[in-house]
Amino acid sequence: MKPRLAWLLLLATLLATLATAQAEAPSVVFRRGNEHAARSRWDDAIGEYARLAKDGVKAPSLYWNWAQAASASGRKGEALWAFMSGRELTPGDGSMIREVERLRGELGLDPSEVSLGFLGDLRLLARRFHFDALAIVAFLFSMISVMGKKSRSSLSLASLLAGLLLAAPFVAGSWREPRGVVVQKDAPLMDAPRNDAVALANLREGEVVPLLGEEGEYVKIQDASGARGFAHKNDVRRIGAE
Repeated sequence: MKPRLAWLLLLATLLATLATAQAEAPSVVFRRGNEHAARSRWDDAIGEYARLAKDGVKAPSLYWNWAQAASASGRKGEALWAFMSGRELTPGDGSMIREVERLRGELGLDPSEVSLGFLGDLRLLARRFHFDALAIVAFLFSMISVMGKKSRSSLSLASLLAGLLLAAPFVAGSWREPRGVVVQKDAPLMDAPRNDAVALANLREGEVVPLLGEEGEYVKIQDASGARGFAHKNDVRRIGAE
């Protein structure tokens, strides 16, 4: 039995090694997705981009191309989600910001309907304008003011307070609610997390909603009118995740 067991273990190891060797590199999958997009095969392109995201790949170029393919195929809600996910990675990218605003206008949404909430918007603004780097400079200046030959306590205190204010959005942002984008047109808001539940209303495509919890294949959300209910995970996609 022992020799047979050894051979089985060896065979399993060889098969695992072969499977790893045959796994495609992310660059290959990404290039294939772009080739599909170049031929206007939008579903195939989005499928390849989704595969990369499922494997843990997060890159601005991935979300940018995903958004372009979704927009070209008429999936504006999904395109908005992809641009907002890309903006999370590069908050200072003007192109991402402009595309979010363009789609918001095309979907007829108010700025409040694509908001990340007060803390989320504040954190995004702080990242866009590099408040973290400015906070470090302020803290260093505060230390230099105290340690210098002529101590300037008032200047040091002012610099310290400025540094704390600049760093506050990052600390407060850690308590922000997760948000998702409604990626399907006329997605139903259900009264319970099950297939035979009653539809309370239809969600607006592209609307950004707070994610209050999960139950199976459903997420608990609150729409812009304040109504709470459940939506299928295929209809509402978390920003920055796939």
